[in-house]
Amino acid sequence: MHYLFCSIGVVIALSLLIQHRLKIDGVSPIALSLPDLPEFPTTFKDITGKVETLGHDDLVGPECLVSTTYKRKQILFLSLADGRIVRLAHNADGSVYWKTMVRTGSIPADDDTGICVGDPHDSKNKESVCGRPLGMQLVHRSTVDPDYHDGRKDEDVLVVADAYGGLLMVDGIYEHNLSSSIHTLATKANTDDVNYTFRLLNAVVHKDEALYITETSRFVQRRRIFHAVFDGRPTGRLLKYTKNGGVQVLADNMFMPNGLSLSHDEKDLIIVSGVRILRFSLVANKMYSKPFVNVMPGTGDNIESFRYSPSGKKINCYWAGLGSRFAKPFSLLKFLSERLWLKSIICGLVPYKTIVELVPKLSALAVYGEDGELIEFYQDTNATAPWLSEGKVFGDYLYLGSWYNPFLARVKLEDLKN
Repeated sequence: MHYLFCSIGVVIALSLLIQHRLKIDGVSPIALSLPDLPEFPTTFKDITGKVETLGHDDLVGPECLVSTTYKRKQILFLSLADGRIVRLAHNADGSVYWKTMVRTGSIPADDDTGICVGDPHDSKNKESVCGRPLGMQLVHRSTVDPDYHDGRKDEDVLVVADAYGGLLMVDGIYEHNLSSSIHTLATKANTDDVNYTFRLLNAVVHKDEALYITETSRFVQRRRIFHAVFDGRPTGRLLKYTKNGGVQVLADNMFMPNGLSLSHDEKDLIIVSGVRILRFSLVANKMYSKPFVNVMPGTGDNIESFRYSPSGKKINCYWAGLGSRFAKPFSLLKFLSERLWLKSIICGLVPYKTIVELVPKLSALAVYGEDGELIEFYQDTNATAPWLSEGKVFGDYLYLGSWYNPFLARVKLEDLKN
């Protein structure tokens, strides 16, 4: 009898501890209905052994890559996990160099105390003060800045979706500028409560004089993003910003809206949502009833439209970075999706760093056609650079972004054609 009472006491204590931890982290798991696991692509372009890495422990967590040409010089902007935005370019000999432009948090960009490490699980709990820039878009200042006046010289700026700072604008982005500076465009939607601020802005795209943005979760911060996945509640939103109208909510109650792209005809938004890709009509101002892609073979991150595939084939398509396998015979996300008790135990008792490291990793880039069919699939079976967020051609390489890796990865374009 004593043993029985002790056992009951342990169970009650653990239950109370789990409930307490879940309340602190804002997690309240629900059953999540996910599509059936698809077959994993059997035909893919193998880039195993061809992935190079650079900028170890400096170019940490390069989530978003934005390329442009300025005065006939190619430039690649990177948003990093330690809060910095850096500008990367080529030396005369073809090698690359990079320079820090800004840090989106309150810690100075040139701080060398080691406060802003940029590890994927924010072990020092400093991400909120260091900043975490995610999606970026290059636009003309006149289209987004409410303080811009006609007659003033226009300039290119970076619009940044920061996980903690909201919607930001960075000016002085080219090398001839002595310094870059950050301006806040928005920290909440027009209809939000006065005390609410964006929890996790993620991706941003630009059309005419409007910005379209995803807010992945309204309750969980980026530093605990896997809790949002296990939680299962559809608390994400699709937002629209204009410099004179503020932020409007276009769609809510979305599950993990992440990567965002304009369709090729610019009539739709293509939105990564967990393992699906959705479409939102800018003409009808509503979500399509049928997903653009019902299920991907991995968890999605960023997506972008291109008029060529990574191999150089001319075709209208969308490139999507994949992070964790979601395919037969087994997916941890699928296994846990409807097991509330197990999700509660994991979120309540397992250290967050352990959760991140336990999730099976994938290193793949999926290419979808205009009809949503998978047309190309690139994979590194060694997962040298796992959790890919996106790919961007720059010079003679395909550069591979990732929120997770402590480096920037790349593959020679020549190796993608074989």
